[in-house]
Amino acid sequence: MAGKDVEARISQVIEANGVGTHAFQVGLAAKQKKGDAAAWSAGGLAEADLQALVRHQQGLLAEKPQAVKAWAEGAASDFDPARDLRPLLASPLKAAAAGLPVNVLAAYFQARTKAGPLRCRAVASLLQMMLDVDRDGDRLQEMFALYVALGLPVHTAALGLPEKTDEEFMAVAADLAPKMAAAPVDTTPAALRMMFRKMCLWGHRWTGERDRRTVARELLAEPEVRAILPKVKAMPAQKIATLGHSFTMEVNWASPSAFVPFVTEILKETNPKVEIRQWAGGGLNPARPDCRTFVREILAWKPDRVLIVVWTQSPENRSALDKMVGEFRAAGAEVMMFDALCIDNPDVGTPPDVIRDLVARHGLTQIEVRRRLEASPDRPRFVCLDGIHMTEPYHRLMAKEWLKYLAGARGAKLGG
Repeated sequence: MAGKDVEARISQVIEANGVGTHAFQVGLAAKQKKGDAAAWSAGGLAEADLQALVRHQQGLLAEKPQAVKAWAEGAASDFDPARDLRPLLASPLKAAAAGLPVNVLAAYFQARTKAGPLRCRAVASLLQMMLDVDRDGDRLQEMFALYVALGLPVHTAALGLPEKTDEEFMAVAADLAPKMAAAPVDTTPAALRMMFRKMCLWGHRWTGERDRRTVARELLAEPEVRAILPKVKAMPAQKIATLGHSFTMEVNWASPSAFVPFVTEILKETNPKVEIRQWAGGGLNPARPDCRTFVREILAWKPDRVLIVVWTQSPENRSALDKMVGEFRAAGAEVMMFDALCIDNPDVGTPPDVIRDLVARHGLTQIEVRRRLEASPDRPRFVCLDGIHMTEPYHRLMAKEWLKYLAGARGAKLGG
């Protein structure tokens, strides 16, 4: 298939996603009674029609990215454009108003870069979806995967924009926000700055330019880690389970990945006899039903060691945490918790008195990191723009301290 025909098919995928995202946001505008009436008009479509378009976009994003790529290139493929792509393209609903965020962004990219309209529109459509903060953990990640497979840019640097710091992103956001029509989603400069930061981190992760593997390789090159590699390589075969909230998860946008995946990659590279398996959920607390499911699955896996990183503020959560620690210890596993997770926001972890009680009652291992966190020169940069999650410098420090403890290069207490 000729190059222009391939580009035309890829353009259809971008346009279809634009229609689906616009339909979702038009629905939000109607429900919330927010946004410029002309820009977010349903064009005579009923709520059911908008929901049908949203479902078609969900179906399109659920397709195997490589199948869509093969179809775009004219190769054999089981992707059927009639299922979801064509209904989206045939819809009378179009994201046409000049003040819509997707159009403001696309025009800005074309004015500031040498990238063509297709590439500018691709990045703008990702950012359009990114404004739906309730869908950035599923639909947006599927869109990233699809666009990467199609060879499209997935972050602003790939278009040639030089901005990369939060301050630089804020300057861009302050320029763009006044040009956008009133919307059912947050388009303030602060929200747009966070959107650009998310794209920067997620986009580089999806392309592999900066992800858990690249950071793990960098850590392996640091003198502090090189010094303990003999002990890491000498670790006996063992299974380590981690049970945690978003501080342990890769999907968060505040860092290329988290300390658990960093350590997992280091051990894969240096000592594959040591296996780490994660159980995690955003905002995970011990009393949640999914946490109880995770506990049963971990017990069935029979790990040698378990690291717990959870929210534990209520009496119900404290009781559930005590129960799970007791179960893991009764099964013969070492159970580990850090003495602090975020020194400037203690609510994200487990109160010190609860940890001390678990040490006394069950022999929990409390790994001391508080003093390292307090003394770190990177401490002012630990917390990301949302005021909750942690940036790469934090996760690098935590990865090194946990790895040192696992390998026996330090004790549970610092200096031990």
